[in-house]
Amino acid sequence: MTRCLTLRRHEDHLLATAALQCGFVPMQGDGRHPTRRLLLRGDDIVVTLDDTTTEVNPDALASALHSPRREAWSPVTITMHEGSSFESLHLWLASQPRPFGTLAVDRERAAGLVDPQDRFVCPTLLTADSFAYLAMRKLDDTTWQFGAHSFGPNADTLTTDMIDLITVWEHHHRHGPGPTITVHPNGTHPPTPDGTQLLVTRRHTRITVTWPNSGEPR
Repeated sequence: MTRCLTLRRHEDHLLATAALQCGFVPMQGDGRHPTRRLLLRGDDIVVTLDDTTTEVNPDALASALHSPRREAWSPVTITMHEGSSFESLHLWLASQPRPFGTLAVDRERAAGLVDPQDRFVCPTLLTADSFAYLAMRKLDDTTWQFGAHSFGPNADTLTTDMIDLITVWEHHHRHGPGPTITVHPNGTHPPTPDGTQLLVTRRHTRITVTWPNSGEPR
């Protein structure tokens, strides 16, 4: 989930006044942040983990692909005229206090097995032996529907979790201002909010992505 930020100094930290979805070449050299690539079926199906504390069983996740695929569809749709209005959904799913990764697939070689919404960086919820990714299906010439595909022993639970999160995003965040993003020097303690917060620790900074409490009005 990559964003280009416009940052302004605010008291003892930096505050993002704008966030643009974009792509980056991964950092190289001594300053790079370690990521793990789990090859579930060679390079055809790969889960990438950015959080070194996430504990999964790569063999069990690969074996999960041999189980029946669980599918469910949310009430949330998008039309072709709305363009990129759902880019905040990816960041919302990544901000949850739970194991998370991204799925990348070769659509041709993985056809009939997996069909993620984004073939390069699709949001994926995880347990040690199961995973669920964001899916999308076409309803008519102009409308698509969001849902979830999942595999493994915990497929039902992960599918329900994904559908619930999509629905919360629709009701409380889709048309809102998005999260507040701040950058704090390491050694400081960012405030703990009432809402949902993703804390990203890097060599010199701690980045917070904070969403308002879902009970607050938009």
